[in-house]
Amino acid sequence: MERLHGAQAGDLRALMRGLPLWADFADEDLDLLLAAGAIRLCRFAAGETVVEEGNYEKSFFVLLGGAVRAIRGGRQVAAMAGPGTVFGEMSFILGKGRTATVVADGPGECLVVDMGYVDFLPSPEREDFLIRIFRRLAAIVSDRLGSANARKAALLTAMRERREALRAHVARERETLLNLRRELSALDTADDEEVLRQLLDRRF
Repeated sequence: MERLHGAQAGDLRALMRGLPLWADFADEDLDLLLAAGAIRLCRFAAGETVVEEGNYEKSFFVLLGGAVRAIRGGRQVAAMAGPGTVFGEMSFILGKGRTATVVADGPGECLVVDMGYVDFLPSPEREDFLIRIFRRLAAIVSDRLGSANARKAALLTAMRERREALRAHVARERETLLNLRRELSALDTADDEEVLRQLLDRRF
């Protein structure tokens, strides 16, 4: 991922000001984060791995443009797009390795928030910043969980409806087969078959 070194602090602050993550921060707060080196602007290319599963880093990402997808164990688990979308925060929150690999679907840009630099801020700013950032991340994770649970509920409902429809279809087919067997067993064709055999065997 390429770091864009030409971005001015004022430009970065303007970008941050337009993102929900920084809604609780005054311009002076954002300037302090920028001066500490905690925020950097980066560009990624199509197909680039932005986050590697298993790596531990005290950083997360905020999309400015483009789209990415999260892959866990070789299976896609999420697709993310839209300015302000946060990803890669779970490693920082949980204090363990990345839970998924994140790959770029196309070229894009993001802000990298390196929380390691926040640790070097003076008190009480450091504690205050951590509280506000954690509060925002908690809201983001909560919304994501709510959306995932709603989708799970919709999928479970659809599966139940399809199972019920399948049971009804199987029951109808079984009834149809049963009626066909009954009709077949009711047909006594033994005499007709014997007459036909004799007629075909007779020589004229």
